[in-house]
Amino acid sequence: MKNKAINKPKLHLTGKRNWINDPNGLIYYKGKHHMFYQHFPYAPQWGTMHWGHAISDDMVNWTYEPIALFPTKLYDRNGCFSGSAIEVNGDLYLYYTSVKYLDTPEDNITVPKDDVFEASQAMIISKDGFNFDNFNDKSLIIPAIEDKDLGHYTHTRDPKVWEYKDNYYIILGTKVKKDDNEKYTGKLLYYKSKDAKKWEYINSFELHGLGDMWECPDIFSVDGKYVLTISPENYYTDGINPTNNAVFGIVDFEEETCNTKFKKDDFRVVDLGLDYYAPQSFIDKEGRRVQIGWIRMNKPFENHTWLGMMSLPRVVEVKNGQIITNVHPNISSLFTKEVDIDHVDLKNSICIKATLKNNSKINIGGYEISFENNTITGDRAKVCNQENVALKSSTKVLEDNCYIEVYIDYGVVEVYINNGQYVMSHIVNPLESKLEASNLSDFKVYTIN
Repeated sequence: MKNKAINKPKLHLTGKRNWINDPNGLIYYKGKHHMFYQHFPYAPQWGTMHWGHAISDDMVNWTYEPIALFPTKLYDRNGCFSGSAIEVNGDLYLYYTSVKYLDTPEDNITVPKDDVFEASQAMIISKDGFNFDNFNDKSLIIPAIEDKDLGHYTHTRDPKVWEYKDNYYIILGTKVKKDDNEKYTGKLLYYKSKDAKKWEYINSFELHGLGDMWECPDIFSVDGKYVLTISPENYYTDGINPTNNAVFGIVDFEEETCNTKFKKDDFRVVDLGLDYYAPQSFIDKEGRRVQIGWIRMNKPFENHTWLGMMSLPRVVEVKNGQIITNVHPNISSLFTKEVDIDHVDLKNSICIKATLKNNSKINIGGYEISFENNTITGDRAKVCNQENVALKSSTKVLEDNCYIEVYIDYGVVEVYINNGQYVMSHIVNPLESKLEASNLSDFKVYTIN
């Protein structure tokens, strides 16, 4: 198992060191789960984007591979932003947003000046999923958008590709506005191809009021419903919560034409902790629809050289008209050794299973979970070194006797409520080895055997 060092999560993938963010190119390909991810390999901060790469048989044990994508072309000279993967005739096709800065600050050429750059869409083909010729096998497939009514020159990105019947499709996120006095509106762009190489624009959908700049769009069918996940910028503007957040909803979608319909009220945040962003889904080895997101951090833990991690994999289902995201069984099945509450070491990965009733409380090394007035609250105020994040998160009103599973890994807590009805993930400081619980009808603690 990678990440065995005591000062890193064991089940949440991080980079070997330095910065990572969005998961990219998630795919089960030739007997391996592949996870690519945004990566700045030189410092624990955002900079010129590369694609890191890891593989796994089970999404538990990950092996690092060499960097897959890095800038080599005029159109991607300043970064390979997020994208996706698909298998075509046995080859692995990776699609990404290619970035060219128009100017840079004198003191840091790894970032764009005034957040202005040219964004186009590109691809690269690999024969085996491990070897990527960044000099000879890249192609520019969608140039930067010049038409302001169609999309944004800088902020059009994150191609998610899928196959339907005899065609391939791309969904992109962008933003538009009619005049300089109007706020931006989030928008989706759709493209179609016969060979997954030559693409034509076919459709779009826009909706005002659901933030703007819909990053990392992902649309898929599960349990007979179409689910759309997007990560709108400026979703919250209350000065308390992070401005950009991942949301999802069930939408009306006609796959062949990409006709799309939904309302703002159809959507809710994917993860109540609001540290979860830019999720992407794929089909795993067993045919499940699995989603993984970036658990974002804005500063490293003390004396650490890594920043950012991936969430636990979650299985996406639709039950009784509601989207459910429960922890993947490959993760939950690890925790088979029951331990006494007085002998818990929170430096190890643990799982808590409990049924909460009114006035139930759990203190996990300073991270507090409570159930009051039929609402679950996660409070990290005492164990958070992050800046400008929500310290408390709460569910809507729930029924009494609420079942939760809590997964504690180094620096992160993921709380699954009623088998995935809601999820609440929080970055926390490395926790004290102290566990207390009160007024619970059921409470068990497990470690990995």
